[in-house]
Amino acid sequence: MSEPLRYQNPQLQDMLASNYVAGTLRGPARKRMEALMRANVTLARRVRQWESKMQPLHHNTQEVQPKAATWKAIENAINGVKDPVVASLMSRLNFYKYLSAFALTLTLALGFLLVKPGPAPAPTVAAATTINYVAVLNDNAEQPTMVVTLTQPNRQLTLDMLQKPQLQENQYLQLWAVSRTDGRVSSLGTLKVEKHIETSLTKEEWTLIADSEYLWVSVENQPNLPAPGANIIAKGLCVKVEGWKS
Repeated sequence: MSEPLRYQNPQLQDMLASNYVAGTLRGPARKRMEALMRANVTLARRVRQWESKMQPLHHNTQEVQPKAATWKAIENAINGVKDPVVASLMSRLNFYKYLSAFALTLTLALGFLLVKPGPAPAPTVAAATTINYVAVLNDNAEQPTMVVTLTQPNRQLTLDMLQKPQLQENQYLQLWAVSRTDGRVSSLGTLKVEKHIETSLTKEEWTLIADSEYLWVSVENQPNLPAPGANIIAKGLCVKVEGWKS
């Protein structure tokens, strides 16, 4: 297939558009994408659709007051103070230069997940956690309702509910991974109806994440079913984002 025809593939266009808006296309790949958008009206429209999906996230994200230590570290960096804490902070801030404006909106949602208010830390260098995958799940009205992040250490899955679903008695939430290889839908377990959930995946479940194109959440009448029913209440692309730091 020639290169022009290759970029007419709807699935490829959707993957490129979502990665462009999420800020994971960098360097030559990002410049190539911008050139393609100028020549391909359909691809440019898909990018605008993804921007529209991600832009409303900040409306549902609670503001978090920065710690005094954070402002002090930024002030030291501006004034040229060199110490390990500032170096760590600047390393994290450098990440943002690769993000578009809409990717910053997504980062606000991730901040809801990953930033916890608390007392100022002691002046030691904390090891940053690398985020490996992220999925913003939309409801049936295409509004963001859940955000999932996954980190390799301890194979941890974190899920925050921007809006809690209303379940009837004896109903359960179940998380699913949809394979990009063969479209198979596999269970990642039953979820509690809580604003913030953290759980460790098995090796087999992490393999499902690595192969997943989408994550789904369904409402079921029984826990831990082998296949989802018809009531899928949230779904979204599972995007590999190696290098993000929390």
